[in-house]
Formats: sequence, structure tokens, C-alpha cells
Amino acid sequence: MGKTAYTINGSTGASANGRDEKKHAREDDKQQRQEHEEVSTFRRILPQILASTAKNFLLLDLGMAVAFPTIVIPALRGIKNRAPDEFLHFTPQEASWFGSIAYICQPVGSVLSGIILEPLGRKRSMILVNIPHIIGWFMLHFAGSLDQMYTAAILLGLGVGFMEAPIVTYVGEICQPSIRGILTSCAGVAVMLGFFMVYLLGTVTTWRTTAAICASIPIATMIAICFVPETPMWLLSKNRADDALSSLQWLRGWVSPKAVEQEFQEMKRYSLNSAKCALCQKSGATTCQHPPLTEWTKLKELMRKRNLRPFVLVMLFFVFGQLSGLTGMRPYLVQIFQAYGVPLDANWATVSTGLLGLIANIVCMVSIKFVGKRRLALTSMMVTAISCISLSIYAFNTFPPGWTSFDNHPETSHVSSMGYIPMVLFFMLAFFTSVGVLPVPWILLSEVFPFRNRSLACGITAALHYVMSFVTTKTYFNLESAFSLPGVILFYGVMGIIGLGFVYFFLPETEKRTLEDIELYFSDNNRKLTDIYIPRRNRDEEMVAVVKVAEKATEKQGIDNAVFTEGDK
Repeated sequence: MGKTAYTINGSTGASANGRDEKKHAREDDKQQRQEHEEVSTFRRILPQILASTAKNFLLLDLGMAVAFPTIVIPALRGIKNRAPDEFLHFTPQEASWFGSIAYICQPVGSVLSGIILEPLGRKRSMILVNIPHIIGWFMLHFAGSLDQMYTAAILLGLGVGFMEAPIVTYVGEICQPSIRGILTSCAGVAVMLGFFMVYLLGTVTTWRTTAAICASIPIATMIAICFVPETPMWLLSKNRADDALSSLQWLRGWVSPKAVEQEFQEMKRYSLNSAKCALCQKSGATTCQHPPLTEWTKLKELMRKRNLRPFVLVMLFFVFGQLSGLTGMRPYLVQIFQAYGVPLDANWATVSTGLLGLIANIVCMVSIKFVGKRRLALTSMMVTAISCISLSIYAFNTFPPGWTSFDNHPETSHVSSMGYIPMVLFFMLAFFTSVGVLPVPWILLSEVFPFRNRSLACGITAALHYVMSFVTTKTYFNLESAFSLPGVILFYGVMGIIGLGFVYFFLPETEKRTLEDIELYFSDNNRKLTDIYIPRRNRDEEMVAVVKVAEKATEKQGIDNAVFTEGDK
């Protein structure tokens, strides 16, 4: 009897303890859910916006550096806004070198940034890359010779190249998938704001004063970036789990560790899997005993299909974007507007293209979540091709043979009466280039490469993009001299049509996909190049699980039609 009572009491106590444990577990889960629900959407998004905004100061400076030759070339060639006391002068060949030399230096900076990004981290790299720009802007302001101008342009080019890898990887690693596209597309807004500010300053003041004003931006950038956290992914890759958790708490609305526990565990799993070699990833090994990759091994790793396919995709998109027209013409926009005889002052027409580019990037930022990157790219590529072909047809029917923008055109009365036609077409070209042709490949660059090689792959891709930019900008003078102004614009229009076909057949939609979904898509060696659908792993697995549970329940219990029959009556 005593034994029975003891057993009963013991069982009762054990069951009571079990109920208490379950009750506490339910209360903890309930508390975690309530805490997560108490954090508003605005509070979760705000720190990601603040961190992206600090990063966007870099892009503002980048846009200013790329746009600066557009206001210097007409001033030093005596076409527009030449100061009375200015003693420097450009020939057409010297102008083409100044307009393009920064691009050929940017690849060096891009490759080096991809190499130093991993040991230094994203945040520290974004602080250090401002130093070349500070020196370059002050050199331009005080330049006393063309050699100093070229040296300053080289420093700006190196600085722009250094910026690419940390900028691209930072925003991709701090943002939630639902807003990653919007915040990444803000980069284009910042770049075009830099274009607009330089064009506007170059119209209302001298290029030397503009350079001095631009020098304040990298100084402000260094201060702003000091207040944002390092990315959790990089911290996890350096075995700094506590710092990574603190960073994620900051980025998700200054919340408690419990509120981000699930996302943090997913990040840890993804980080551990990314740290494995390709062999261990395929075999599903829990740990990788192989030595870490050297830089040479990482370069060989880039030759794998999961790296090559996104590389070719983004690189070809960059090529067609460069050949869509505006990039090659940008340093010479003022003289091109004069050659076309637009009714608006050439300087203010250039300012208008910068403003339209800014508005277009805002449209891209707002619409990308709903429209998607693929539709934006298709629409913008199509309109830019139509605009270039229309501009060339207009020019062939209006200008005399051999008409170029590098000749002086003081009298354009024979075209000014219809000058509004090319002006509208140029504005369409500027707007739709900035809606999708230019920003979408940069957004893709932050998403498509595996985490293991993302920094180096982004650096190399950005470097090759700038090589292409140099070729496009440097050869514009030669192309226009050989084929005339309408001929070179027709060439850009034809390349835009080819680019439209490429986007239609090969560009997948990455919007609303996690970085892991995208990596798994490009890692599938059996997938055809024209298979452009990226499945959402978590959602698809959940849907399959729900269907299987429903099927099992149906098989076990059968189908009860009582409700249907009752309603049918």
C-alpha cells in the first residue's frame, strides 16, 4: 500500500512537474510572440533605413565623382561656363582622357576592395575608402596643371573602386528580404542625387568651387558610418557570435535577443554552411575539416558554375547597360545638347537629365517591391533602345553628313525649330536609363553571389564593369569622329535591342527571395539557362508539408460531406 501510494504520489509529482515545464514553455513562447508583435513594422525597418542612409553618403560622393567631368570638360574647352581667370585648357583628346581616366583606375580599387574587405570588415572598409576622395577633391580645387587634374581624377577613380565591394555587400547583408530590394535601389537615388548636385553646382558656380563643396561629403560620410553596426554575417564568419547578435538586435529595431532568435539561428546555419568547402556542402557534412580557402583558392572557386553563372548574368547586363547610350555620352552632354539645338540652355538641359535620373531612381525604389527587377529591366531597356533609334533617325534627317558634337555649333537655327523633339527623347533616355538599366544590375550584384565568395566576386565584377565604362567613354570621341553623332547613337540603339532580348530570356526575378534561395538556384547544375524561376525554399517546403498532412488526414478519416450536403440543401 505504501508502495502504491508512493508510486501514485511520485507519478503525480512528476506529471505536475511536466505540466509546469510545459506551462513555462508555453508562457515563454507566448512572451516571445508578444514581444515580436509589440515591435512595430516601422521600428523594425527604421534602423535598416538609417544604416543604408549612412552607406548612401558614399554613393552620393560616388555620383559626384562620376559626374564631375561633365562640368569640367565644357568649361576647359571654352564651350560653356569658362571663368575669366581660368588658365587651364583641354583639347578634345585631353578631354576624352579626363572624362575616362577615372574609370580605368576604378578596377584596381574594386579588386583591392574585394581582397581587403574580408579581413577589415564592411564598416571599417566604408570608413577608410573616403580618404582618396578627400585628397582628390582638394587637389581638383587647387589644380595648377593638367597633370594635377589627371592625378586627382585617378584618386577619385581609385576611391570609387574601393567603395564598390563594401557598399554592395553591406546593404545585402543587413536587410530583411522584404525590403532588401527597396533599400538596395536607394543606392541609385543617392548616385543620381550626386549627379544632379554636381550638374546644378556646375551651372551656378565654377568647377573649382564645386570641387571644394564636394570635399565635405566624404568627411560627413566617415562620421555617419561610425554610428552604424557591422553586418551580422561578417561577424559570424569571424566567430564573433555575441557581436553578431547585438548587431542583429540593432538592425531589427533595438530589440531583445529573444525577438531575433529565430532569424539569428538561420543566419548561423547559413554562415556555417557557407564556411564549408564545396565538397562538404554537397556531401551534407555537419563540419568541414578542410583548411580555409586561400586567395588563390578563392579565385579558382570563382570558376565554379554557381559563381560563373551569376557573374556572366550581371556582367552582360552591365555591358548592355553601358552600351545603351547615356554612359558613353555623359561627359559630353553639354556639347551634344548644343549640337542637337535643343531649345533649353545646354547646361540646364544637363541639369534636367540629372533631376530626371534622380526621380527615376525614386520610382525604381518605390516600385521595385511591387513590379520586380525583371519587369523594370525589360521596360527600361526597351524605352532606351527606342529613344536612341529615334534620336538617330531625327539626326540623319536633320543634320548634314558628318555632323559631330566636337565641332563648334554657334548657329543651329536650322534645327532649333524642332529642337524639342530630341530634347524629349534625351529626357526619356535619361529617365528610363535610371529606372532600370543602371540600378538593376547593381542591385543584383548584392544578391546573386554565394556568401563564401561574395566580396571577391563583387569586387571583380565591379572592376570589369569599370573597364567597360572606360572603353565606352574613351572610345566615344573616336566612334563619333568615325560614324558621326547620329551613327554612334544608332549603334547604341541596336545594342539596346540585343540587351532587351538578353534580359527577356535569361534574367531571373530575385525580388522577395532570400539570399539562400538565390544561392541554391545558381548552385543547381541541372537547371537550364532559360529557366528563370527561383523557388522560395521555406514557403514551398511549408506548402508541401501542409499538402502532405492534409492528404494523410484525408486517407485516415475520409471525406466528410455533411456540411457540404447541408449547405447544398
